[in-house]
Amino acid sequence: MTASELKTLQLVSVRWWNASAYYGISLCDALNRAGIPSIAGGRIDSPPLRKAREVFSLPTFTEINLESLKPQLALRNLRALRRYVREARITLINAHRPEDHSFGALLRQFSSTPLPLVRTVSDVRSPRDHRLNRLLHDRGTDFYIFSCKASYERYQAVWPIFEGRSAVIYSALNTDFYRPLQEPSPLRLKLGIKPEEVLVGVIARLDPVKDHASFLHAAAQALEKAPRARFLISGEDCNVTREELQVLAGELGILERVIFLDRDDGLDHRELIGALDVGVVSSNGSEVICRIAVEYMALGIPVVSTDINVLPEIVEHGRSGFVGGAGDHQAMARHITTLVNNAELRKKMGQTARRDAEARFSYPALVEQTLVAYRRAEEIVRKGRDKG
Repeated sequence: MTASELKTLQLVSVRWWNASAYYGISLCDALNRAGIPSIAGGRIDSPPLRKAREVFSLPTFTEINLESLKPQLALRNLRALRRYVREARITLINAHRPEDHSFGALLRQFSSTPLPLVRTVSDVRSPRDHRLNRLLHDRGTDFYIFSCKASYERYQAVWPIFEGRSAVIYSALNTDFYRPLQEPSPLRLKLGIKPEEVLVGVIARLDPVKDHASFLHAAAQALEKAPRARFLISGEDCNVTREELQVLAGELGILERVIFLDRDDGLDHRELIGALDVGVVSSNGSEVICRIAVEYMALGIPVVSTDINVLPEIVEHGRSGFVGGAGDHQAMARHITTLVNNAELRKKMGQTARRDAEARFSYPALVEQTLVAYRRAEEIVRKGRDKG
């Protein structure tokens, strides 16, 4: 099958707008921009499908609710999927969640024509090791895309069945949209950042897994040798409150040097990121995709990150930023201090980060690698049919 004959259904049954949802919807967007017709499928009122329609202006298929566990809906969902795939002439299904995977495998099994099934894995946990799940992963699926090497290794450790039928393909951005700002971000003036100050920030929901506490401890230590540093935390409350972090900042004696910025949907995300001189990802878990790290890089901002999951695969230590151990606020403080005190290094690393974003995490890079994976899935289906 040639690229001109390819038409994909991207099943994105995610209950909220998270990194996995972003991967599926942005891939659908990238494929369409490259001339590969692709449709986002899922529950009509789910955050990912709303984003697909309202933000990305993507075609959607919403006559299913694969998130529901009600048995009476399963057959209805399967019939709706089968009818749509036939009528829309879908030639490949890419499942982005376990629910999508199961229904995709059933559809593949009962399809009257060869229908490659690709599963994109962006899960933090290892797969459950039982017979039915192995059958689904081994015989019910043609090809796997892992969002990072760490996820591939977790799956391969449970079942050594993925070598030769999988690829690691990182999430991507539209790097034409996310570009370095030509002028200083207006937000710096609004926040009262002086020209000589260096703004170091974490943009993430306020959650223990994002480990803002380690960031604040690192900030306190960095200020001892980098007094020009200012710090910013921006994100919505989620299991941690801004007030709790403000108390910690006060106890560390740095409250006046830290800006706490509420999430504001009216603020251009690029303006927020572009206000930073150094972007930090302080997470102690999750991060099998980490969109924000790539956003920092696309805007030409060096990154200080921990070594969790995809982060050391994205940030090249010493080139586009620095990588340290999760929870090691002393290492984070050293890296922040180095960047705050060396404007030339910040500039050089930022330029490298931008080049890496274009080469490795752009829409064209995502489409090129994904089409290779899709062709491999088609080859596997064809060889299996020939053997039959």
